[in-house]
Amino acid sequence: MPSYRVSFINEIARNEKLFRCCQRSIIIRSARTSERAIEAAKKKFARLEGIRDWKFHASLIDVETIEVEAKPPDAAPAQRTPRPSHKRRVSRRAPTDK
Repeated sequence: MPSYRVSFINEIARNEKLFRCCQRSIIIRSARTSERAIEAAKKKFARLEGIRDWKFHASLIDVETIEVEAKPPDAAPAQRTPRPSHKRRVSRRAPTDK
């Protein structure tokens, strides 16, 4: 299946000119059609931006078919040694009514 680059673009008017600014590009590694790639990218864009609808942060979508490099089959994954985490875990609780 082909791969696609889906770009979310915003149009900004300045001094009687219209500028197009790419807000984010998302690579969809495999989709049967460009329409399916767009739908998958819309969901991912909204999730990454923390919004419900992609139209809040972009006004246009551009899609193009791309060639994605395949990983060589004989490449072994790099061995990583586990290191202790120095991050603190913070649990958040919902406020309780008193």
